[in-house]
Amino acid sequence: VRSVRWDPRGQGLLVERALLERELLSAGGDAAAAPGAFKATNFGSFVRQLNLYGFHKTPALAGAGAAALPRSAGPPLRFCSPFFRRDRPDLLV
Repeated sequence: VRSVRWDPRGQGLLVERALLERELLSAGGDAAAAPGAFKATNFGSFVRQLNLYGFHKTPALAGAGAAALPRSAGPPLRFCSPFFRRDRPDLLV
């Protein structure tokens, strides 16, 4: 999966919306990468699911991987939860 990755500090997720929609949410297209990964089929529903699990959209960090994106895609969206940190599985409830 290329559409979701850790931010540089390991404190949040960076989501490339257009790629996520093609890769994981669409009923057709590239969604075969992880079939059934999410119940959502559109981005708004995906964000609501993240909110249910305590994630909130936050400002992206400067240089948080935007250079790797096509110019038309815009900067990645960043979502954080205080209980979701890279290398800290002990925080998960």
